Amino acid sequence: MRRWRIPAIALFFLVVGILLGRFEWGDAVVERAGALGERAVGLALGTVARTFSGDVRLQILAENPDLLAAIRRGGSFGGTYSVAVARGMFSRDPEAIEDVREGMEVIELAPRTFHLRMPIVNATLFETDEGLVLVDTGMAPAGPALLEAIRGISDKPLHTIIYTHGHVDHAYGTWALLEGTGESPQIIAQENLPARFDRYLRMRGSLARYMSQPLETLPQKPEDLVWPTRTFRDRLDLEIGGETFILFHYPAETDDQLFVWVPGRKVIATADYYQGFLPNAGNGKRVQRYVESWVEALREMVSLEPEILIPGHGAAISDPALIRENLTVLADTLQFIVDHTIAGLNAGLRKDQIHGSLELPEKLANHPTMTVQYVNPEDISKMVLRQYTGWWDDVPSHWTPAPLEKQAEVMIEMAGGLAPFAARARALMTQDLQLASHLADFAYLAYPGDPTAQALAYDVYRARILDPASNTQEIVAYLDVMTDVRVRQQATE
Repeated sequence: MRRWRIPAIALFFLVVGILLGRFEWGDAVVERAGALGERAVGLALGTVARTFSGDVRLQILAENPDLLAAIRRGGSFGGTYSVAVARGMFSRDPEAIEDVREGMEVIELAPRTFHLRMPIVNATLFETDEGLVLVDTGMAPAGPALLEAIRGISDKPLHTIIYTHGHVDHAYGTWALLEGTGESPQIIAQENLPARFDRYLRMRGSLARYMSQPLETLPQKPEDLVWPTRTFRDRLDLEIGGETFILFHYPAETDDQLFVWVPGRKVIATADYYQGFLPNAGNGKRVQRYVESWVEALREMVSLEPEILIPGHGAAISDPALIRENLTVLADTLQFIVDHTIAGLNAGLRKDQIHGSLELPEKLANHPTMTVQYVNPEDISKMVLRQYTGWWDDVPSHWTPAPLEKQAEVMIEMAGGLAPFAARARALMTQDLQLASHLADFAYLAYPGDPTAQALAYDVYRARILDPASNTQEIVAYLDVMTDVRVRQQATE
């Protein structure tokens, strides 16, 4: 295995990028920073907070260095990270472009088969006698560095680009490849991808909010995207340079996701079907995931008997037995969650009883590739529920509910006012933190400008972040509450 490595950017700035919380991946970088010590990192964060005084979230983290331990618990997608890339995944920011250059790593896994590892995400390059086949192009600022890495490998023309799906970290670096070469490779995607691009243009405000990206960096018109030149439905067999490339479509993380099988090389590029931990199959901020089809894809991969697995994130695997084991464990885990969820629906259980009673078998829960980092099994069960049922949660009053603010006001009034209500919530923090969170929500909904309600919400969600049971998606949401509280507090100072 041959490697070319370009030095990574300074570790400190990587840590700060993660702490900013501007994207969903990367807590493992903070784990790597453990050698610095919490005190040292905390002091460094204080300096940065003074420099970027407008970033309220960073201020909070600088004031709460013990949150670092919680961030270490979180997941990563197995790569390196960059502040600029995290802030501008849709952008062509020069600083982000330079950071990708510094973080690029090229690994030759087999003859003419290359794993291109960048901050956050991977791409795969196959050299053939007819030209180059590139699987994924990274986020927008990855394009120039990707082009340079490719030209450092081969001067053959870029024959084909394959989008495994339309997420920003997989299909947005193409602009630089086209501008930099003047070539017009065919760009292949599953037929649902153009509709995804259309939706991103239509929903750019929502996308910016839920991805924590600056609105101005998101594409505004069709010309801001590089669209596929060829699409297919279920399977596409390509002959390039005397070799076969087979594209299999199975809805999973997206409805347009595919994986690439190269039988002559026994290599499989798995996109985001496999991530090395419990995958992003139950994201509360994203559109529908397709868990059952995800299982089908994994079992199809096993049947192909690959000898090299190249994922969209994280390290490649070159042990056929380990590939088979890891794919099978993931398929079995997702299938167990699906079966449990459907059985609960058929038994007439409330939805919260269904996902709340989910418990994976020990052999699955304890497998090293099933660690809970980004979402948990209950989140995936909720996604299955969403696929098969409507939005109602089976609680009668929730069908046409009173506004949450009014509900909160009545509850606080019945408790004798905000002071005893908040006191009860604080008492619950050491007994039942989840229940305390409900009370904190009601207090903050009813009296968002009251210092007592603000302090309660801030403290409860700080505790939720520190709770070992919280996963990355939860931590981001809880940090948002703390940030909102701080913004309100600063507005009245």
